[in-house]
Amino acid sequence: MNASVPTIALLTISSAGAFGLGWFLKPSAPEQSMAVNEIHGASTSSLTPGERTRSAASSAKGNRAASPIANYLAMDGTMTSDNISAAVKAMAGENDPLKKAAMLTALLDQLTPENAKAAFQAMREARGNRRGGFGRGGGDEMRLLLNAWGRIDGKSAIAELTALAEQERAEREANGEGGRGRGGWGDRGGSTFDIYSVLSGWATEDSTAALEYVNSLEGDDRRKGMYTSGIVRGLMVNGVDEAVSFIAALPGDDEGTRGRYMSTVAEEMLEGGTASAAQWADGLQDDDLKGGAMDRIAGVYANEDLEAAVEWINGHADQDYARSAVTEIAEEWAEKDPQSVIDWAGDLPNETQKRVFEEALDEWTERDPVAASEYLAQMPDSAVKDSAVEGFAKELAREDPQSAAAWAGSIANEEIRISTLTDVARNWLRSDRTAAEAWLPTSGLTAEAQASVLEQRGGNRWDGFRGGRGR
Repeated sequence: MNASVPTIALLTISSAGAFGLGWFLKPSAPEQSMAVNEIHGASTSSLTPGERTRSAASSAKGNRAASPIANYLAMDGTMTSDNISAAVKAMAGENDPLKKAAMLTALLDQLTPENAKAAFQAMREARGNRRGGFGRGGGDEMRLLLNAWGRIDGKSAIAELTALAEQERAEREANGEGGRGRGGWGDRGGSTFDIYSVLSGWATEDSTAALEYVNSLEGDDRRKGMYTSGIVRGLMVNGVDEAVSFIAALPGDDEGTRGRYMSTVAEEMLEGGTASAAQWADGLQDDDLKGGAMDRIAGVYANEDLEAAVEWINGHADQDYARSAVTEIAEEWAEKDPQSVIDWAGDLPNETQKRVFEEALDEWTERDPVAASEYLAQMPDSAVKDSAVEGFAKELAREDPQSAAAWAGSIANEEIRISTLTDVARNWLRSDRTAAEAWLPTSGLTAEAQASVLEQRGGNRWDGFRGGRGR
């Protein structure tokens, strides 16, 4: 698959995750069908357009007899739109999960540009127009169908889903319902998640065409970023090298977008073991790609074999691309021995050292605030100490905001001091509003900053989705 250089600037995707996509297409030989890769792994059929004909009537007859959807096949072994609709509904009513899986495999093998829309509509009806599907695993069944449709006719699949999303948006507006719906960009079908699935399949067969579609979209860079991630996922079916080459051709940006796409690839490499994944990341030549891969691998490696992970990251710790990976390992290590992390961080580059100190003091304060404060008290004034105090004060604010405020006020760097005092103030307002309001005029915060804190006294409501402080 040839990938063209995109013409859009892509923004950060939440790893993940951001959108809650809990399924993966595993790399496999290109000639294997998607259904086989996901369900059985044992078929020689293809989902490529133009390869649906049977070479002989005897072959068709034999296939019909052996197929779990034999009653819905025509004499030539193919399936009409009406028959595939009926077969999908029969699959929806099947209670035996093994039989249902076999039926899905057979149905996807029969999917063509002519009957794919009918299969999609039937599956939507079978799942009651709700995200998630008919019974457990129904969401996966729809995603597999959409992926298969993308492989055989991605352009038409996208057009149908887009039209469906527009129709549902118009219906909501007519009913006085605002917003995008629970599914985002279309609720009951045609959503961003559905198009992601189609694009993953389309990219497996033609990543250039899939990327051209993404580049043609106007506005909403977050959605474009998610769709590009879907293309990366689809390319991984053809092999990791193809996905990496595609990411390498993307334009770089200050947000580190290419590195974040690499986390998807690194996730796949981790299945072969952390040491093997780390060795693979070492061989990457592009710093953005290397940093993104290492960032994803580092935390897993440190959790499984801390000593080996530290030895690995020491070989990269003086490089800018390794900053996030160093911090990931420091975070895992600090949960066990924050003092050792601080000792180790002494030889790190200054910018990386500050982040590691902040992580270590955060953990150390949670475990033993007295020991952490004693260590900080004897540290010489420096940018590193400011970062360490920042982590200490923010963690301490949860239990002792008054002491945290005193520590925050000692930070020399004005920007860090104001940020830390603001965070302490918000924590204090939640635990003791009267005391916090009495302290605010003496906090060193400007009148404007104090007013802002009081208006947002509930704190940042997105913190829970970021998993805490975030970076």
